[in-house]
Amino acid sequence: MTTIITWLTLPTDWHPAQIEIQYANEGIAKLPLEIISNINERFDCCIDQDGVALLTENEKLWNAIKVLKDEGIRVRFVTALNEGNLSFCRQMMKCGEVFHNDKVKGNFQIADGINYLCYIIENEGKITERQQLFHTKTKSFVDIQQYLFDNLCNNATPAKEKIKEIGRGTRSEFADTINEPAEIRKIVTNLLMSARDEILLLFSTANSFYRAKYGGMLNLLSQVPKDVSVKVLIQAGDDVAKDIIQEELRQGHGQLHVQYITKPLQTKIVTIVVDQATSVAMEINDDTKKTFEEVSGPAIYSNSELTVSSCMSIFETLWIQSEFDKQNKIKQAYFQMFKGLELKDEFYSRRWSSEQQKEK
Repeated sequence: MTTIITWLTLPTDWHPAQIEIQYANEGIAKLPLEIISNINERFDCCIDQDGVALLTENEKLWNAIKVLKDEGIRVRFVTALNEGNLSFCRQMMKCGEVFHNDKVKGNFQIADGINYLCYIIENEGKITERQQLFHTKTKSFVDIQQYLFDNLCNNATPAKEKIKEIGRGTRSEFADTINEPAEIRKIVTNLLMSARDEILLLFSTANSFYRAKYGGMLNLLSQVPKDVSVKVLIQAGDDVAKDIIQEELRQGHGQLHVQYITKPLQTKIVTIVVDQATSVAMEINDDTKKTFEEVSGPAIYSNSELTVSSCMSIFETLWIQSEFDKQNKIKQAYFQMFKGLELKDEFYSRRWSSEQQKEK
């Protein structure tokens, strides 16, 4: 009988894998907080349906994650967006890049490509004594998990695109023509109040802006969540009109940005786009009238991607043009400021002593 003995020779710098497992009753949030507070470059987080509840219930952990973006750290989330977690996903979008991937399973975090944390959750995400936190810094293992996370991101859909898709999915694609002013007003009110990310408002005349103000439309903006971005584009060539409008809006929404179109538009319309998903384009029949009911023509109410994209494209083009106009006006103001001044080039020279030249 022959006995074969095999000897395994390990390199001198070999170390056993560093693995740490903590349980809920040991204060499972302490280690993640320590790791997150020491992040220097990036933080990647994979969250499934159960993990969403885990993060929202752990206030300290979530607050620690929220400050990372302000510190210049790149934050990425991959999750499976659906109607049930839209609210939380919008919170994540304020903290970093968010991606949707239907294949997300499990909950793990990678800090700076060095620390790997994995939550082992039972009972539909509820924190129990059997919940575990797996932590390792073993490079080969962390590198594999980082590769998997990057693949999830590369094959995912940006959250904004998925949210638009969900928004359109609540009703099949439509493009309705509305003729009754009362119904148009109701649609506009509901649309503005439903905004969660962005509102675009285009007033092709200064009068249409004032009608919206006195008709109560602009008052609705004060009820919109403060983190919703609101862009208002108004045709107002007169500087006096601009000053008045600016004063009117000063007490309005917290994130309201206003630009002015100097040249009159060929078509007199009021356009509203909400969350890049739904639009209303209202035709103005007689801009000299005072009330919304008197001037209101037919309105196109739509969630069609083609229609919404067209409204957004027109708005963004006019917004960029207004930026150029504003910059040109600033340049002209500077030219006028220095016009007539006899400016000339002056040359200064200094003779260095021999001692100073030696020191140089």
